[in-house]
Amino acid sequence: MAEPWTLRLALAYPASLAVPCAGLVVLAMSSQPTAAAGPGLAAVLVVAGLAAWTLIEYVLHRWMLHGIEPFQRWHLAHHRHAGVTIRVPVLFSVLLVLTVAGLPALISGGSAYAAPLSAGMLLGNLLQEAVHHRLHDTRPAGRWLEARRRLHGFHHFCDERRGYGTVTDLWDRVFGTLPPPHR
Repeated sequence: MAEPWTLRLALAYPASLAVPCAGLVVLAMSSQPTAAAGPGLAAVLVVAGLAAWTLIEYVLHRWMLHGIEPFQRWHLAHHRHAGVTIRVPVLFSVLLVLTVAGLPALISGGSAYAAPLSAGMLLGNLLQEAVHHRLHDTRPAGRWLEARRRLHGFHHFCDERRGYGTVTDLWDRVFGTLPPPHR
């Protein structure tokens, strides 16, 4: 069965960063309400958004990419061909950015706290995509990235039911999906 056009229309890294970057530009253009929060609080909210992204990434990877069609089939192709640059469907990116940018504003009634929180989540998305791309690169890396690479490799090649986190293993620890210690 042919993939629907919504999955075939996909961007490879680094072009896949265009949609989250566009979301950040839109948020930056709405900086007047953000200024009302003050720079200190806005910075705290951006960091909180980055932290929230790590949980969003875990949830999306574990339950959506490994459990919901058509995303599961798309993601399985990535597992089977881990050396090929991952392609992110534009529809997936657009829906993710709209959710990440819009949900905090909707929940908070459009308060000054929503934009920096959303910006932090979008920055987390950009960071996660860049790190994920680097995990599949064979060039030498520092200790932190090599540790991430080992865990991600375990997820890809040993047990896809473990090691869902890319940027951090915190949520794998919390939810009991951390791979066993490297021997």
